[in-house]
Amino acid sequence: MRVLVTGSRGQVGRAVVDRLLAGGHDVRGTDLGPPAYAGGEAVPYVRADLTDAGQAAAVVRDVDAVVHTAALPRPGLDPDHVVFGVNTAAAFAVVDAAARSGVRRFVALSSDSVAGITWAAVPGPPAFLPIDEGHPDRPEDPYALSKQVGELLCDALVRRSACTAVSVRATWVMTPDTYAGNLGPLLRDRSLPSPMFWSYVDVADLADLLVLAVEADTPGHEVVYAAAADNAGGRDLRAEALAVHPGLEVRPLDRPDASAISSAKASRLFGWTPRRSWRDHLTEDGRPRQLPSGA
Repeated sequence: MRVLVTGSRGQVGRAVVDRLLAGGHDVRGTDLGPPAYAGGEAVPYVRADLTDAGQAAAVVRDVDAVVHTAALPRPGLDPDHVVFGVNTAAAFAVVDAAARSGVRRFVALSSDSVAGITWAAVPGPPAFLPIDEGHPDRPEDPYALSKQVGELLCDALVRRSACTAVSVRATWVMTPDTYAGNLGPLLRDRSLPSPMFWSYVDVADLADLLVLAVEADTPGHEVVYAAAADNAGGRDLRAEALAVHPGLEVRPLDRPDASAISSAKASRLFGWTPRRSWRDHLTEDGRPRQLPSGA
């Protein structure tokens, strides 16, 4: 397939490009970074500001599928109106261009924050655990709201065109370089709170899911959550959740240290199984694992 990856130089976009290339796809990328004018790009690349409808239309063309990962990745580091405005404007422009150019498959990187807990000013208890696609959506912050709008745009896309869509609600994305800084403190000090109960997903597993979604032929617009099978630190999820929120409904778990997010629907629709764990990178006390000599 001919696949365009937006945000192709971001941490998720890069992993998706690599995974698509490994699968034999014809890949091209777009992002805000400058091109390598002297050559050396891994894939054909066009710099574009996707909040501009004309630039989006210029790059979203002559492809079978789009993987839309481009976004400001969290609230708080840019003014709220910028986070919401950039993410929604880019999502609209890319979706609109996909509809007009005859793209057949659209896969969007959404967020677990749509559930309304991750970036909430006062994180409340979930309706139940593990969170799945039946959990109510109640976003309040600009990032989560922008991701919900992106999903609504995908609903409209499949109504107005022959394109089908998948929105992947990823939880906290880890790369080999970020495990120690992000999860290490939570393992060393187990009293530190986590609104989403120490849920995370490895970037390589997430890239696998995004590519599986591209290659699948599910109809309409599907929304799926994506998380690692376990939680950071191997905590007893039921016990930890009830200690924070007494009386919370905790449904049957696949394992005692399960993630607070269920990826069962992604597994059912796309055959996805998250295979990576924090244990591949960190010791039980949050220290980086030493690679074997010569590795």
